[in-house]
Amino acid sequence: MNIREIQNKKQYAWIYTLVLIPFIYFLFVMIVPLGTSIYYSLTKWKGVGSPKFIGLHNYITLIKTPDFWLVTRNTLILCIVCTIGQVGIALLIAFLMTFKKLRFKTFHRAVIFFPVVMAAIVVGYVWRFIYNSNYGLLNTFLMRIGKADWIRYWLDDKSIVLGMVSIPVIWQYIGLYMIILMSAISAIPQEVFECAEIDGCTGYKKSIYITLPMIWDTLKICIILCASGTMKIYDHLVALTNGGPGRATESLAMYCYEYTFKFGNFGMGAAIAVTILIFAFTIAGIIQLVMGGKKK
Repeated sequence: MNIREIQNKKQYAWIYTLVLIPFIYFLFVMIVPLGTSIYYSLTKWKGVGSPKFIGLHNYITLIKTPDFWLVTRNTLILCIVCTIGQVGIALLIAFLMTFKKLRFKTFHRAVIFFPVVMAAIVVGYVWRFIYNSNYGLLNTFLMRIGKADWIRYWLDDKSIVLGMVSIPVIWQYIGLYMIILMSAISAIPQEVFECAEIDGCTGYKKSIYITLPMIWDTLKICIILCASGTMKIYDHLVALTNGGPGRATESLAMYCYEYTFKFGNFGMGAAIAVTILIFAFTIAGIIQLVMGGKKK
């Protein structure tokens, strides 16, 4: 064996070692907890003692529980509204950032991205103060401009509360998807835009017919990330309404927490957690099917 072969083997060993380290990390952080959750979802367990295997009984109980379908409805509505709001507004802002006449672009990006770095629980409490029916900023503002008839109990009215709690979530994460989409737009060769302008494609036409098709895959990833992330929404709802009034704003993640730590039913909590994962994968698959066939 010559020196070159020895060097090549050392390089391969070093490469495989570098690959193995994140794989082991992923295995113990993601795969093992997932497998454990699936196992406990098939058992009756109070958190102590030995789990008792009961098969699909927890899932059957969930399906027969009306509250489960109520919180599932709440979660899916929030998922749809937040995905449209976050990614839609982020895409619009990203298009506006491509206009040459827009000034102070760096300042605008910083201001829009700033809420992303804030803790979700902090955002929830800030907006809870804004929505407060007695001394909140929103009702005070409406009173000052002479729109007292618009004043509402924003977080106590079941007919509007689900839409109101979605606004802080949309507001916080617009900047994240704006940055992702702007990165995709910046990767488009400038020659493409110059040729389009020569052919008379300017303004919003350039965004629709040139930019949008070329960032389609990135847009799809943003929608999948946003939809799957909203499926496990928890912090904002706890800070804003704690699931109320009644269960009008309770999500699947809050339902999972309730069964696990309030009722001490770890098996049922694990079943709800696995159900959230199934819903997230299903939604991601639907988005992939709907958007995957787009021709560039």
